[in-house]
Amino acid sequence: MLFYAQELQTSEKQMRNLAHMSVKGRMANALILLQQKFGFNKDGFIDLALSKQDLASYIGATYETTFRVLNELIEERLVAVSGKSITILNENKLLRLTETSA
Repeated sequence: MLFYAQELQTSEKQMRNLAHMSVKGRMANALILLQQKFGFNKDGFIDLALSKQDLASYIGATYETTFRVLNELIEERLVAVSGKSITILNENKLLRLTETSA
């Protein structure tokens, strides 16, 4: 029963994030969660091949917005991308984006 309560809390938090967080905050949150869930591969990337369309669907944004925000994160040197692989370069700054996004 505790498992279902935790899953419900996680789902409620994700719904609040979709409603209240900016796309940049949702993307930062998603990348951190994916890193925690799947870990890193031998090359230091999140151990999950993820297309930009998949990422857009996951964070509840359009492909175009996802592409633009991901490029902003790359320019800010918070993440790096190689094909469908993403690595987090500055987790602390990504975490700050999740806290200040509204």
